[in-house]
Amino acid sequence: MNRTRTSRLRGSPLVGVLIIILVVGLLVAGLYVGDRFAHRRAEQQVAALLQSQLGTPQPPMVDIEGFPFLTQVAADSIGRAHILADQLGETTKAPLILAHADLIMTDLDTNDWFQSMTVAHTEGTGRLDYARLSSLAGAPLAYGGDGRVEIAVNTTVVGREVEAVISGLPRLNAKDQTMTLSDAKIAVAGVNLPDFAAQALLAAALRPIPLKGMPLGLTVTKIMAAEDGLQLGLVGEEKTIPS
Repeated sequence: MNRTRTSRLRGSPLVGVLIIILVVGLLVAGLYVGDRFAHRRAEQQVAALLQSQLGTPQPPMVDIEGFPFLTQVAADSIGRAHILADQLGETTKAPLILAHADLIMTDLDTNDWFQSMTVAHTEGTGRLDYARLSSLAGAPLAYGGDGRVEIAVNTTVVGREVEAVISGLPRLNAKDQTMTLSDAKIAVAGVNLPDFAAQALLAAALRPIPLKGMPLGLTVTKIMAAEDGLQLGLVGEEKTIPS
């Protein structure tokens, strides 16, 4: 009886269908595992390539978006990659060192498995801490609250040398890639002085601050003061890495 049932099962079309389903399932699983392995390897390779270009002490975090990944590789083009990096420009002694950057790269083309690549567009945000900003300005700058940056300077009032605290809103000159302070306010010994006096003292104490020399040819599109540093909007166009 059992032998008869076994023989019938072997000859049943259902067995063939089950075998096909099993084979297809194994193929899909194998392709998925292979895709994820290639995805991780590519992220590691991009991170190693970007580290030297970004001048970071540690490799950046790289997240290549899109699934499946192997279809993108077949086209030698990656749609989007999300990059997180700290201390940009530190190891290359760049003129401007960012404490942190959060970037989106789009249309990454490569024909040598990320030994090199061309990035069509990069956009994101960066943070410049006040210690670095002060170094660029040649004057001590700090957060003054309400989106303002403040600077303490020594000045003379009625024959006495006093410390004046000037605050202003950061203003970007996008063409020159420099930063100044506007809407200046000044306080001497806790007493607010007229705005025209504040702006005149500020102009004498603080020259335009250069925001040039970032990795990947990034430029600043907007600036905003926050408690943990100057927040920058960043953008970069067509860039070959390494260049």
